[in-house]
Amino acid sequence: MPYLIQEELVKIQPKGLLTIPKKLREKLGFVEGEFARLKEEKGRLIIEPVRTLPYRVRSFSQADLEEFFAEDERETKLLKKKGLLK
Repeated sequence: MPYLIQEELVKIQPKGLLTIPKKLREKLGFVEGEFARLKEEKGRLIIEPVRTLPYRVRSFSQADLEEFFAEDERETKLLKKKGLLK
């Protein structure tokens, strides 16, 4: 299926602001108050919506990570001993 290019002409406002037309925002999933990613690629500006999680993501301390890896190592040894893991 060929890719259909939709083109719009917008004016760059003071401080670099521009408006993405509503039909493009809706079609591409841009949501007011959410983030967009901007990248420069071969002299072109690419703007992509950024999907965010609707909940907080937990941060782990170094101690949390060390405890997790130690437990994982104990479980791996136990499973290997029982022949349930190679």
